[in-house]
Amino acid sequence: MQNILVIDDSEFDRRMIVSAVKSACEGVRCVELSQGENVLEIMRSVVPRLTIVDIRMPGMSGWDVLDKIKSDKTLRDFNVVMMSGSHSEDDIEMATQKGANGFYTKPHKQSDYRLVATDIRNSYFSTAA
Repeated sequence: MQNILVIDDSEFDRRMIVSAVKSACEGVRCVELSQGENVLEIMRSVVPRLTIVDIRMPGMSGWDVLDKIKSDKTLRDFNVVMMSGSHSEDDIEMATQKGANGFYTKPHKQSDYRLVATDIRNSYFSTAA
């Protein structure tokens, strides 16, 4: 079984992401965090195939979480995608510069979460990956 780590302060958004990903990606287990403070320890124990990080969170932002992951020698090559409620070109560029593997805008409809999850499956969980 492969793991996905979902870090988002919004319980609603975490549930939507997890539900869509579990539907689209057979045989995955989702681990949820509402904040990024313990991300390195969790990643070492969970060994996620993909980590999805919300950009705007109180306390430690998603950018801080990404920096923490990418500065760790053993975790920096793990797949991390950023997610945001806005589709800011600056956020997309920042995600690329900081080493994120991708960027998704949080959907407004449940059916659009399924589209994001399908893209995640095709990008990170295909048999060739």
